[in-house]
Amino acid sequence: MESSYHHGALRETLLAEGRRVLVEDGVDAVTLRELARRAGVSHAAPRRHFADRHALLEAMAARGFDELTEALRVAGAAGDPSARLASYARSAVRFARENGPLLTLMWTARGDGTGPAAQAAHRFLTAGTTLLGEDPATVSPLPFLVAATLEGIGALAAAGRIPDDRIDEVVDAAVAMLSPALPAHPPAPGPTRGRPAT
Repeated sequence: MESSYHHGALRETLLAEGRRVLVEDGVDAVTLRELARRAGVSHAAPRRHFADRHALLEAMAARGFDELTEALRVAGAAGDPSARLASYARSAVRFARENGPLLTLMWTARGDGTGPAAQAAHRFLTAGTTLLGEDPATVSPLPFLVAATLEGIGALAAAGRIPDDRIDEVVDAAVAMLSPALPAHPPAPGPTRGRPAT
């Protein structure tokens, strides 16, 4: 079966299986050996793509940040600042609800600040800052307040501490509370580049 994986297919399989194991069984269950078993390849095969377990977890975290950054890009197409925030807030809380353990990994797998997870986190935070109409070079407390609010709602939703039928209500209330603090005409977030924050 190992020969069927080529041109990056094994890497994608390992990332997908790693995410599945993480969400279902927790981070301790994510090992290269277990993922090799699930993929039907030799124990050594994953090392062609990931030097060790840490590298795999970093790549998984980076993929999660890239997904949230894409949600920010989509939200940037909404008409007014409140609509943009509402669009992203719903996406972020849905992501947390479906991928709670991955979200935890994303914020803890940043290593020395130069790896793929840290770089992806920097792109995500820059995109979020821009969505809110802030200059990424001089950030006010607003992006941190928004992030903390949505992460908190997401964590409660992922833990089942907000009833499913009230999640949208809570998100909408948070958006209504935060919207008056938004600039009147924030620019839509575009591609973000640059070095990760240290």
